[in-house]
Amino acid sequence: MRLHDVLESLTFFAFVAITALCLSFIFSMVVYQLGLPANPRVFVLTNLVVSACVAVPTAAIASQHEYRLRIYQRRLEALAATDPLTGLYNRRFFKQAMDDELNRMRRTRQTAGLVFFDLDHFKRVNDRFGHKTGDLVLQEVAESAFAELRGPFDRLGRWGGEEFVILLSDVTLEQAESVCERIRRRIESLALEHKGQVISVTASFGTCLLAQGGNADIALETADAALFESKNSGRNKVSSRRALAPVA
Repeated sequence: MRLHDVLESLTFFAFVAITALCLSFIFSMVVYQLGLPANPRVFVLTNLVVSACVAVPTAAIASQHEYRLRIYQRRLEALAATDPLTGLYNRRFFKQAMDDELNRMRRTRQTAGLVFFDLDHFKRVNDRFGHKTGDLVLQEVAESAFAELRGPFDRLGRWGGEEFVILLSDVTLEQAESVCERIRRRIESLALEHKGQVISVTASFGTCLLAQGGNADIALETADAALFESKNSGRNKVSSRRALAPVA
């Protein structure tokens, strides 16, 4: 994105500079045709030099302003799409990503895995160590989960509080379960230090398969129900539901 912004700004710079020079050249030709200057050639050259001295700095300032405006717009877009604490997708943008994935699945006829997971007894961490430490734990968990995903193909979001959501593109239910298990073990192995004390957390997972033609809201409810099952059966485990029936 940064390179694209630079190229756009350079294009804007060239447009402003060339426009200013063209206007100056046209003005010089009009004056020349009227026969006003004593030495037409010197007049035209001098006018072009002066115009260039004005046009180039003006174009540079304008293009710099354009570049900063584009960067500012990119930051606003990022803030609107991400959770400020973890840098993950927020709930609204994640739902949009789900809709995009459903549209893609209609073309490719593939399936996707939907995962809910949250930290077990996380309130105890906040109560014992404080919310600032709790925030650091959430950041570490987000980084650990992201490390097990496939870059741009999978999407990870913060659903709210200590609950996270994952969209796994083009997977079977068994593959989704495997990803969840890897993340579960990775979170379980985290050992965060706070004033000489070690903080450990675990997470419970619920996953389902989002079939081609499926419904996003039903998928979210199904994954949430699987998460509820994990919590009711001992926590720190992965539960899943079979493929959802396509919805017309």
